[in-house]
Amino acid sequence: MATPKATSTIVSQAFRFMEVTAPSSLGDGSIKATAANEQYPLALNACLEQEDFSFARRFVSLKLANTPEGEVVDPDLPNFHVLPSDCLKLRGLRDKSIKWRIDGQYVLTDRAEAVAIRYTRQITNETRLPALFQTAVSYQLAILLAPVYVASRTKRADLVSDGAAALRKAIDNDAVSASHARWDGMDDQGDWASEATR
Repeated sequence: MATPKATSTIVSQAFRFMEVTAPSSLGDGSIKATAANEQYPLALNACLEQEDFSFARRFVSLKLANTPEGEVVDPDLPNFHVLPSDCLKLRGLRDKSIKWRIDGQYVLTDRAEAVAIRYTRQITNETRLPALFQTAVSYQLAILLAPVYVASRTKRADLVSDGAAALRKAIDNDAVSASHARWDGMDDQGDWASEATR
């Protein structure tokens, strides 16, 4: 299986952050390559889960599904909607009046009709990841690998601190990916300062 260039770049950067020699390739069969391949998806998903990133965002309508066999119906939320297979984290429902809850692979609702959701999807094309986000994933991967490859507690603490800063930069960079508007369809609200000076 070919490794996307972004993945190998992220892994190499993670080892640089740890100040450890990177594996020659992710398919070289070494202990380092095996560990990186094992921990990389966790690092990527951990970063994606932190924010509603534009490059991983999807907005879809979920059809009403039949009650799965063996499932007990919650009388308050009797309707089942199957989450998309690539759903990493549900961000919310378009209609804020709908009561809902996630149970495994289902969204249970009080609405017997299709519901529109916004969610963060798992990424399969890593080459489309923004550079600042790739750096954040590299730090997260380094943090996951550090207990084996970094002996210094201070260095491990620095990785955590620097990783948090890198993720914050990626979040701030992505914050200007859309016009200023609410996602829930409700009226915009002014900030507290302008409201106070009216």
